[in-house]
Amino acid sequence: MSLIDQYLEGGRIPWSPGYSKYKTRLMIETINDPKMLKRFSIGSPLPYGYGERIDERIVECPWVLSKLGIKPGRLLDAGEVLNTPYFLESPQVKAREVFIWSYELTQFLYYPNVNYIRGDFRQPVLRNGIFKTICCISTLEHVGMWWIPKPPFEITLKQPQVEKDPEAFKGVLKTFHDLLKPGGRLLLTVPYGFGEDQDWLRVFDAPGVQDIKDAFGGITLSETYYRHFAGEGWRPVGPDECGDAHFFNIVKTPEFGPDYAAAARAVACLELQRS
Repeated sequence: MSLIDQYLEGGRIPWSPGYSKYKTRLMIETINDPKMLKRFSIGSPLPYGYGERIDERIVECPWVLSKLGIKPGRLLDAGEVLNTPYFLESPQVKAREVFIWSYELTQFLYYPNVNYIRGDFRQPVLRNGIFKTICCISTLEHVGMWWIPKPPFEITLKQPQVEKDPEAFKGVLKTFHDLLKPGGRLLLTVPYGFGEDQDWLRVFDAPGVQDIKDAFGGITLSETYYRHFAGEGWRPVGPDECGDAHFFNIVKTPEFGPDYAAAARAVACLELQRS
């Protein structure tokens, strides 16, 4: 029996054996389906049950690729989420010169258009005004926080800190703004819903999203919100439909809720432009 079959026959429990392989298969199918990417691009409904019991990457990454389009230009991946062959070889990414910037780089893949930078977003080493696009997929919420987990159970200290700095994300957004060319875009996703401090990340609520937009200081081109529902999977919703969406922290609460959410129960996807 394959791991995917084991996952499916075992009740599709998040983070169980076969979960990651199943998610990867669904991700590859999604990003290679032009009709699905069109749905993400315009925020239209997703197929019923799409991504049920799968973590938020299953909507965040297709949303980002749908917004990238197939255009040349220098791209910064702030957080290393795109650092895998099926993203790097996608038409949306391989047409660009790519810089992958992360505090902890997990792998180095050889592609002639891909460059790696290890470092802290709060200590920029890049020249301003050089990127056409920056994508930051569920990474901003970790800036200035204490811990970063490695699902499903291992936790490691991200970096030595005397205390947390929950407002550090604002300075990072200013950095992203300055790194963009005039007219350049930031494609940003963060966990959304009931605002809370999970030690290793923060969940943004409506005022928090406004703080993001104010700190960036540019133009909001689009906002899309997705929420996970039991039996329905992920679907686009209004931001006011997520106020009670609590983050599921498998480290603190290993017993799943009735919806079997794997992590965030809602996400905000923001397309911001440097004016």
